[in-house]
Amino acid sequence: MKYCPACNKTYPGDYNVCPADQTGLQNTHEFQPGMIIRNKYQILDRIGVGGMGVVYRGRHLTFNEVCAIKIVSDAIAGDANFLQRFQTEAVVTRKLRHPNAVRVDDFDYTEDGRPFIVMELVEGKNIGEILHAEGPFRVPRALRIASQIASALGVAHKLGVVHRDIKPANILLATDEHGQEVAKVLDFGIAKLREVAGEAQPGMTMTGMVVGTPLYMSPEQFMGKKAAGEIDGRTDIYSLGVVLYQMVTAQLPFDGDTPYSLMMQHMQGTVRPPHELAPDLHIPESLSQVILKAIDKSRELRFQTAEEFIAALDEVTHDPLVEEQAASEPAPKSIPQNDLTPSGQRPSVPVPRRTLPNLTAPPSVPVAQPSASQVRATPPAAQGRPSQIAPTLPMPQSSVAPKVSTPKPAPAFPATLPMTPPAVTPPAVAAPSRSARVNPARPAGSAAVNSAAQHVFVPPRKFQFKQIIALLVLLLAAVVVAGVGYVKYQAYERVRIENAINARFNAVPALHQAELRVFVSDQREVTLDGKVSSKDDFIAAGDLAASVRGVTSVVNRVEYPPATQADVPPAAPPATPGETPESLVAEGNKSMDDGKYADAIASFSKALEADPNNQATNDLLARARKAQQTEEQLLRNRRLP
Repeated sequence: MKYCPACNKTYPGDYNVCPADQTGLQNTHEFQPGMIIRNKYQILDRIGVGGMGVVYRGRHLTFNEVCAIKIVSDAIAGDANFLQRFQTEAVVTRKLRHPNAVRVDDFDYTEDGRPFIVMELVEGKNIGEILHAEGPFRVPRALRIASQIASALGVAHKLGVVHRDIKPANILLATDEHGQEVAKVLDFGIAKLREVAGEAQPGMTMTGMVVGTPLYMSPEQFMGKKAAGEIDGRTDIYSLGVVLYQMVTAQLPFDGDTPYSLMMQHMQGTVRPPHELAPDLHIPESLSQVILKAIDKSRELRFQTAEEFIAALDEVTHDPLVEEQAASEPAPKSIPQNDLTPSGQRPSVPVPRRTLPNLTAPPSVPVAQPSASQVRATPPAAQGRPSQIAPTLPMPQSSVAPKVSTPKPAPAFPATLPMTPPAVTPPAVAAPSRSARVNPARPAGSAAVNSAAQHVFVPPRKFQFKQIIALLVLLLAAVVVAGVGYVKYQAYERVRIENAINARFNAVPALHQAELRVFVSDQREVTLDGKVSSKDDFIAAGDLAASVRGVTSVVNRVEYPPATQADVPPAAPPATPGETPESLVAEGNKSMDDGKYADAIASFSKALEADPNNQATNDLLARARKAQQTEEQLLRNRRLP
């Protein structure tokens, strides 16, 4: 991809000059702030990187609207099957118009052919971050959030879209224009696309690969089911049940150190009801029953649709314990925004609760003598609030106000949200406040403190002394195995080189009869020993040994008899007048080309007599003699029977 540094527009790789301003284009592999895509989106900054590509914060040039742009990476952009599925999923996801689902606005291709989708930019923190910072959610708030998520899932399921990866990181909590807390579900259809992307890239997947997050995956996902009939909306209901369990307890129903142990827990493990796991959080038993049904291992025993799940959650809101918590719940704080807002500021508008139906106590609850399990006192922090805050948040009127037997300070609800006051709040009964429930200074060993640190994300491994010893033993064993392997490799190389040299010696009759001995060192230095009949055989033995692959050097200790007068070649005839060394060298090269090695030797010898210090002529003479010896050897081999 190329871009223009003057106008920041991007172009395909075969462009060299910007058509708009004739500026030379520059190469780039990533989109930089200021670049313009398709003449309508400007890159502002990068939000994050995922397995499928990169997400940028962008701005529509015409509408001046901030959006999120997800661009597919080069690694999978070249797969035609994935591109077709990506476009299909983008079209289906765009049809999903729901206030609790991230909206898809556009689909297009970059100038270099990579597809991208333009989505609604949601400013807020995900549930996992809030759990990590604040601890477990109060039950009324968790019910509101779960109902919103289930509502978005219900609409998606009717369109045939199964999310497949519901988890806290894919659920953002933001504030709408009225200052109310809104849950937004991210990445509809993306998990299915990851599956296709894995099949498109060798090494990324294997037969039976599952797509999802092991902490929240359903049993059918662990079994590798991927077809439309095997994975349906009940899979998302299971994952949402796990998320709801974590929201109210800050713990996971199943835990394990490895994906295999997690799989076995999800497929065979038993779940402890939330109200028994954390009794100090005052979770109603009715909510525990709803959660346990949602995460049942059998799909047929779960809620069959998201609407059934929402109806069950709505019934829990009428539980007296939940109504009490809703009535005494302090004004929720505004959702902290991340650093990706266009103005760089966090909104200061508080997040009011969504009004739940029938928040008053049912008629069967006694007013004059409430039980300790059903009634809570006003938290001390609420009673001791500064006086200047109370006048700004007056207590709204309610039809059940005459039933209240004990006065109670007005809770800090926004004045614009009609809320029903609690039916009974006797000051004699004390209960832990919300701040005490999420305060990190709780006593050591309490459920909320341990779970917030250990179960929001994958628990960190704690190495014990035995594990460290085992690790050291494994490292030592690896070193020993590597050392033994190196020794064996060196021995193998020595044997290989020795066999290769002997094979070449056996191909030459003169060297085969001489019975030469070959020694190879660890440094692959070859030493030759024995006796040969001539100096030519001595030279040939050294050359053959040096030609073997892997030999670093050759020490030739082969003995040969001294040359006799008959072996001394006749002296070259003196140069005739008019012959220069250059002409003699040229004549010798011509004889070499014609295969007349004796004539070439004679010409080079005459040239050396005229110029004895000419090293180039010496090299040519040695080359001619070697060629003559090779030719004679070939002729001798042909004459042998």
